[in-house]
Amino acid sequence: MPVYEYVCRDCGKSVSLLVRHSESFEPRCPGCGGDHLVRSISAFAFHQSYLSKIEQLDPKYDKMIDASNPDISFDSLVKKYRLDEPVTKGDG
Repeated sequence: MPVYEYVCRDCGKSVSLLVRHSESFEPRCPGCGGDHLVRSISAFAFHQSYLSKIEQLDPKYDKMIDASNPDISFDSLVKKYRLDEPVTKGDG
């Protein structure tokens, strides 16, 4: 059963309806109950993983963030938290 997008001419809402193939189907707006629905073109849905979204970022993005926030830049955080020094275990 396909999902169709409709726009209600009575209240102006856009609704998605699951439609069974039948000749007598007359869609009704779930919001106002109106029967003046016009089928519209629905947007194509493409879901990306979080990793693929990150991979598409411009490499200049990191430099722009570092330039706009020097206190939280990668280099300043490394120095602040001494992340470039080897980890030593204390006496137990």
